[in-house]
Amino acid sequence: MIAGIGLCACGILGLVWGARHAFNLRGATDRLLARGREARAFTAARRGQLDPAPAGPPAWLLRLRAGAVLAFSPVIVLAGLVIAFR
Repeated sequence: MIAGIGLCACGILGLVWGARHAFNLRGATDRLLARGREARAFTAARRGQLDPAPAGPPAWLLRLRAGAVLAFSPVIVLAGLVIAFR
């Protein structure tokens, strides 16, 4: 029962995260990519590298991953419900 509830909760979180980043709600994807650029620039500066920080993943790749999470999260929610009420 506890495992089913936990699985259902993870599926719901996947739905929320996937929808937020796949559709760029309130600029979530842009903020995440900007934070990654800042972290890479900070790490490069701390190491003393003079060349610019390496580029991170493109926005379309993050949105593709989020779309996959969004598409498969209902399966996880359903599996959690089956386990919880079985």
